[in-house]
Amino acid sequence: MNYTRLGLLHNPIASASHFNQRLLLSLKHTRGFTKLDDALQLFDEMLQRQPPPNIIEFNKLITGIVKIKQYSTTLSLYKQIKLMGIPTDLYAMNISINCHCRLDQVAYGFALLATIFKQGHPPDLATYSTLINGLVLADRVFEAVELFKKLLRDKLCEPNHIMYGTVINGLCKAGHTIKAFELLRYMESGSCKPDVVQYNTVIDSLCKDRMVDNALQLFTKMTEKGVLANVITYNSLIQGLCNFGRETEAAKMLRDMEEEGVSPGVDTFNILVNSCCKQGSVKDAQLAVETMIRRGLHPDVITYNALIDGYCLRGEVDEAGKVLNGMLETNLVPDIVTYNSLINGYCKKKQIDKARHLFQEIQHKGLTPNVITCSTMIQGMFQSRNPAAARELFNKMQAKGLAPDICTYRILFHGMCKNSQCSDALVLFRSLL
Repeated sequence: MNYTRLGLLHNPIASASHFNQRLLLSLKHTRGFTKLDDALQLFDEMLQRQPPPNIIEFNKLITGIVKIKQYSTTLSLYKQIKLMGIPTDLYAMNISINCHCRLDQVAYGFALLATIFKQGHPPDLATYSTLINGLVLADRVFEAVELFKKLLRDKLCEPNHIMYGTVINGLCKAGHTIKAFELLRYMESGSCKPDVVQYNTVIDSLCKDRMVDNALQLFTKMTEKGVLANVITYNSLIQGLCNFGRETEAAKMLRDMEEEGVSPGVDTFNILVNSCCKQGSVKDAQLAVETMIRRGLHPDVITYNALIDGYCLRGEVDEAGKVLNGMLETNLVPDIVTYNSLINGYCKKKQIDKARHLFQEIQHKGLTPNVITCSTMIQGMFQSRNPAAARELFNKMQAKGLAPDICTYRILFHGMCKNSQCSDALVLFRSLL
């Protein structure tokens, strides 16, 4: 594809000036490009200039392309630059390594590392950080840890917060919270002290791994070291406490949070609203929502979904319907989770006609029923003594490419047997073997 504007090339000085203005304007206002064609047009103009720009100018342009996640294109452009005989630098090599890693081509990234050594350019912190991140993205966390250890052992570079954070985050996501905790402790003993980001990662992972008390202890030590907690820290701890029924401590944590000058956000209140609803305290949840609104925060879909689910769990489906209406009045668009809760509520109350109406409404609104939606409807139809409709919906969901899960089959077999269709259920069961 050729984007050259021939009219500009009659005057090389005007062309260069025009290009520089456009490049600076693009990078200044968008910190990248919104359209790939714009970037490719500028790249083509650069190649047409005589003499061509140096690699530094190309790097400025290509950095913008990377920001719109055009990794394959970036590698192709660097290939063209190389064919033009323009020498690349370490910055360009690092960008190429990053692109390969983002494309799940870590092996190519390490091949470029070998090229860097051959060219006599010692890799820098960015090179190794990018490779470690690539290994983490490829779920090769222990290889990332080994590379990290080698850097420390051979003193190849001094890790910074980004590198430590990448390894800690990778360990946590892979379920190795204790190893991440140990690395955090090692970091505390070194020159690169952990900041709130690394502490937040480990605290959140400890909470998710049912080690809330350990998370609270780490939180205390963090604050003693002068690291200020932020809203993410408090949200993780409040969520962890609520998950294990420790609402009193969660409420105290909320008060402590505000006393420290950290304002709760929508996510904070959503944790509390959801916890109250799960405990059956919908009135407390409603009070939390009212507090949100008084503070100038706007409840989102997650807030309303929690309330709707809370009312449905109590069998107060009409109240849940009122919450849906209130949601629509604020111009919030319900999602499939919203409708799933309401359909489940109506089915449990044996109001199958209302459930069916919502099921049809989902499709009119452009939403796609998922396996939970269909399984709930199938169960409701069986409970209302309409096995034919249940079987029909089961067949339709398969015809539309929606694969039933184990819960769907359990509902189906149980419903068929309860409706005196045991022989049919047995035939279906055998067909699955």
